[in-house]
Amino acid sequence: MTKLNGSTLRRLKKLEQSPTVWEGDRRSLPKSREYEAGSNLVPIDLNDNSDQPQCILWVDGSMGMVRAMDVVEPGAGQEALVRAFLQAIERPQSPAQPGRPRKILVRDRELQFYMRGVLQDLDISVEHVEKLPLIDEIFANIVEHANTNPPTVPAAQAPTLYLQADLLWRNAPWEHMWDYQVVSIELNQNQNDRDTLYAVVMGRSGLEQGVIFYRSRESLVQFRQRVAQDESEDGLEETFLHQDCLFTLFESAEGLSESELHAMRSYSWPTNREGVYPIFGMLHPLEGGRPFLYEEEAITLSLAIESFNLFWAQFGNKIKSGKFDTVQGNYQIELPSSGNPDSIYTVNVKTLPDLSNELEQLTEEGEYDDESESLIHEDIWPENALFKLTGLPWDAIASLRQTVRFCQLSAEPFPESGEAMSGLLIQTSRNKALELIKQIEDFGGIQGICFNPAESFLGETCELGLMVMGDDELHLFGEFYKEDPGLERSRKKWKQGCKNTKGVCGVFIAMGVTGASRGRPEPQHILGYYEIKLIQAKELGLGTLKSEPSFDFDE
Repeated sequence: MTKLNGSTLRRLKKLEQSPTVWEGDRRSLPKSREYEAGSNLVPIDLNDNSDQPQCILWVDGSMGMVRAMDVVEPGAGQEALVRAFLQAIERPQSPAQPGRPRKILVRDRELQFYMRGVLQDLDISVEHVEKLPLIDEIFANIVEHANTNPPTVPAAQAPTLYLQADLLWRNAPWEHMWDYQVVSIELNQNQNDRDTLYAVVMGRSGLEQGVIFYRSRESLVQFRQRVAQDESEDGLEETFLHQDCLFTLFESAEGLSESELHAMRSYSWPTNREGVYPIFGMLHPLEGGRPFLYEEEAITLSLAIESFNLFWAQFGNKIKSGKFDTVQGNYQIELPSSGNPDSIYTVNVKTLPDLSNELEQLTEEGEYDDESESLIHEDIWPENALFKLTGLPWDAIASLRQTVRFCQLSAEPFPESGEAMSGLLIQTSRNKALELIKQIEDFGGIQGICFNPAESFLGETCELGLMVMGDDELHLFGEFYKEDPGLERSRKKWKQGCKNTKGVCGVFIAMGVTGASRGRPEPQHILGYYEIKLIQAKELGLGTLKSEPSFDFDE
């Protein structure tokens, strides 16, 4: 057992010892809801159950305050609790003062014996108890907070917002409009209160699809100017935070829980709508960004989406023809279930060709390489396909090389090191899998995959999973965020598997996306097998990409 050295003991003994009782323990942190939902994430599975990070707490039970807290990996030893305990003694969290307790309580027998040995010269009693009331209460609050899913929008506005979002998804304006084409929406309530929004459609590049409603012309123009001028990552993050807008975007519904799906069904959202669901939120220079709305914001966004849908119904065919001339529509919209004359809005919606031309010029003058951006697609992937970073044992790999009809083998030999070959699983139906394999053949096969650094429209750093085809075009298959330690550890393990094989990994295209084989196909389910390279981001030379809607991708 490692003991405290003499100088440390002498230093600790100089601190006052009070007749207090402390509690100490370590608990696994609850899994983040954001990553359970799977939004913008590709599930990662290496056939192991990595534990969540653990939180160490030392609290003063007599005073009811936390003295020290630390987050460690699940494999950290008992030394981690001692380190946190020493911090609680010498450098406690405010307002606690340095000092030693008379007694500490722990619920782990092994920890009790360990702490007794470490603290035997400090005159601190270590006792075992079945329960730690204060720590139990603290962790109960943490779990409750983690599992609380605040409503995205107020209940009164939710049905209308989801209904209009469904219509927006079916209209799919991003198939015909660029992100520099602007539509103004003027909301007039009894001619007394005017509110003009500036709508920008996102998604023609194939990433996040939806509409952003800027709350002023100045905010939109200034944002685009800053995007064109800022070069540093810090500058771009600050640029994102300076947007003043409401938005509705669409994300994959694949990872939503049954309770979340049930909630959307109650709002009349068709949960089988191509595997997507809407998110509603706002950005403001002083408030930052949040993926939920308060009542007044929800009312404004609901009116804005409905106005845009009415405008699209009237002029969508003209916009689809490729002409973005000046067109204007006037509509009356009443807030549902109000019955109040003040709830009737007169709405004026029109295109702004001059402003659109100005923004287009800003885009062309920006620092981004349109030629490289045009290579990024995701339109080849089958709807509702499952993407998963995984590993296949080497005996299964040997079988695939002999039995799979569509097979691309590495031109150079590589070591079969480790337990499994790291690879990307793409699972869909049989017909769609065969169609995807045919498309890959037309592209000249697969060169490799790459994880390229990027930023989301909220300024969050991530990596884009890109597949490099034989014709050098790039196809996006996932976005990977680093905030979840469990996912990040699994992905590091996956990358280590690639290092073991000298940078070679696999792509497995399989059928059987529904049922028990989902995510874990049998060898006979795999229809396409490719041995490819894990390409380093610097080899692509794309730099840090900006995930829409940060206006950094155009087809």
